[in-house]
Amino acid sequence: MSSAARLRARLESSLPENLSSTLLQRERPAPLTVSIGIPALDALTGGLPRGALSEITGPASSGRTGVMLAAFAGATRRQEVCALVDAGDNFDPISGEAAGINLERLLWVRCSEPAATSRPKDCARPGLGRLEQVLKVADLLLQGGGFGMVALDLTDIPPDAARRVPLTSWFRFRRAVEPTPTVLLLIEQEPCAKTCASLVMHLACEAVYARNAVLELTQVPTLNPRVPQQNPVSHAALLRGMRLRAEVLRSWRQRGPELSVNTTFELYATLR
Repeated sequence: MSSAARLRARLESSLPENLSSTLLQRERPAPLTVSIGIPALDALTGGLPRGALSEITGPASSGRTGVMLAAFAGATRRQEVCALVDAGDNFDPISGEAAGINLERLLWVRCSEPAATSRPKDCARPGLGRLEQVLKVADLLLQGGGFGMVALDLTDIPPDAARRVPLTSWFRFRRAVEPTPTVLLLIEQEPCAKTCASLVMHLACEAVYARNAVLELTQVPTLNPRVPQQNPVSHAALLRGMRLRAEVLRSWRQRGPELSVNTTFELYATLR
């Protein structure tokens, strides 16, 4: 037995029985998770953890809203009541119902920019007034409880405004959901919850084109007899769909140093 082990055994023997366990290193149990609704993302992340804050970030048209709708659809299929705090008033109920969401189990809170006459001086910058509403509503929802999933859609809030939210607010939200089965989901352009988030996933997209085709124009009229009558046109490509790339920046499943992992999945457009 090493000297460190002997010292530890001596200390444990000198402490009362109810205090000796404090010297034991215990691993935090893995949280319960729910499916995102997209197999590739479920395999990558292990699902959305309950009782924790998760962030989904990315630029416009990167699949953020689609992932959120898929998560809501899965939650309402499990007969859970969900809440969406919409900072930009962008949610489309028709698209949500088409994605499989039971709208009778979704509370939709629409936020708007306060009037200029009633706007505080510190909310003069675009987005700060709506952001203040989102934080107040989120606090009420989390304190009230009873929701299987609460999503804050900040996609229309400028990143510099979202970064103004103090870390204490995200910490308070995380502490509020820890003893509950609620999934707190944050949809935004850039991560802002920092270490308060148990899962941070960044999305990006790139176009997928069909095979290039060469088009030719025949019988092109020209005044110069030296120019041939058939002139091939530059290559043209037909948009086939969008390939989405998901990258995990932080995960509750990681042990030791953070490691970025990613996967890709595709959405195809239907041409009619």
